[in-house]
Amino acid sequence: MRGKCRRPAPPGGDGDATAVLGDADLEEILLRLPSAADLARAAPLVCRRWRRVASGPAFLRRFRRLNPPQLLGFFVCKGGRPYRYDALDRSPLPVLDPTFLPVDPPSLGVGGAIARCRDFSLTSLPSVDYWSLADSRDGLLLFCSSCDRSINGHHLDLPDRRDIPKHFAVCNPLSGHSALLPAPDADLYLVSYYLGAALVISDKDEGDSLSFEVLIATFFHKGPRLCVFSSNSQEWTVLPCPDTKKLYIFGMPWIDDGAHASGRMYWVVHDWVMESEHILVLELQTKKFSTINLPCSGMCEKYDSNIKVMRSEGDNDLRVVAMVRSTCTLHFWRRDRSRSAKGRWLKEDVVKFLSADGVVDLLMGGVAYCNNAMALRIIDAGEGFVFIKHNETPWVFVLNLKEMTVQKLPNRERYSGHALPYRMALSPLLPNFDEEGNHRAIKKKGTTDLGQTSDRFSFHFIPL
Repeated sequence: MRGKCRRPAPPGGDGDATAVLGDADLEEILLRLPSAADLARAAPLVCRRWRRVASGPAFLRRFRRLNPPQLLGFFVCKGGRPYRYDALDRSPLPVLDPTFLPVDPPSLGVGGAIARCRDFSLTSLPSVDYWSLADSRDGLLLFCSSCDRSINGHHLDLPDRRDIPKHFAVCNPLSGHSALLPAPDADLYLVSYYLGAALVISDKDEGDSLSFEVLIATFFHKGPRLCVFSSNSQEWTVLPCPDTKKLYIFGMPWIDDGAHASGRMYWVVHDWVMESEHILVLELQTKKFSTINLPCSGMCEKYDSNIKVMRSEGDNDLRVVAMVRSTCTLHFWRRDRSRSAKGRWLKEDVVKFLSADGVVDLLMGGVAYCNNAMALRIIDAGEGFVFIKHNETPWVFVLNLKEMTVQKLPNRERYSGHALPYRMALSPLLPNFDEEGNHRAIKKKGTTDLGQTSDRFSFHFIPL
């Protein structure tokens, strides 16, 4: 008995029915895939041509503009900008990898990406310094170096978290690739205090490598100052910010660790000398500073400065959360702009989490009924979660506002850092900056995750 006849495959397409289409038409088809996970799963499995088209830098930029990155979870820093030595007894401190907390339930088809985030280690970064997580943006992580005031092993002074980092690096935790940035100029460190850093990704079609900026916010003399690194020019530039200098005529006030939300950075500021308090805002695209009043007067004193700007989903409205430590109560405000461009603060909710499932771990840690209530503070908030650190315990407590549950994650006693959302986005390869300040695309020829070779792009499709 004769077998069934098979229809011959289209020529030159490895059995691909779309071989008759041009690359531009194939791009239009791939752009209609709903998520980065679907693209990463489909493109390498069909044929080499699909993989080549889907890994083109221009295509990836278009795909990222049309498809918002998926939230996979949170990277929780275990110690902020970690000191190399304990501030009390000068004993060496271990280097701790950030904890990854996946969202529950995870999106379909992202199991491989979540596993790589969980396995991420700081050892994949250049071994020039101790590293700490500074920002997360479009599938990439920004790291800054640790606090250190020692020369050849001799301590000069106690380290200060306001010391400006000596090194910065950008890393893709899914592929393991990283780029070490050239060191900022020495002038940046003179009479300046570190406020925070941000990573800004460009969507412009600018060659085969990823185009980005790193922004360092500092307090210089009597006001904030911005230092910007461009991956295109490979240079640091200091930008003056005269609009806010008149606010701080008596020097640097109390400023919190900052928060990243909706393309901006926010700091809660309390100036005891001027008896004023407000939110300092940095618009990352325009690189301009401005200020916004807090929801109510005397707020820093009322809440012991335990106030944090929240990341908002959907409406992108500015939100603030504050904690009453003695009663384990969270107060939420939203800035309403429906009536005016300036907006007004509205109290949105009050959440008492004493009855939350798992809160007993907080109580056993001495949060609600101990004399040292100042040990409890909000370190980050957004996406329906509030991250709370008790400085006297080696844990970070995660309050799920929707489920009203409390989960604890390992952390470092007395030290804490940001809890930043990680969203999966497929990006072009990172540039590589050599010792002379030049940069080139990172080219890696070898076996990829699917057993194929690629010598043009360091682009990894993750097995999901």
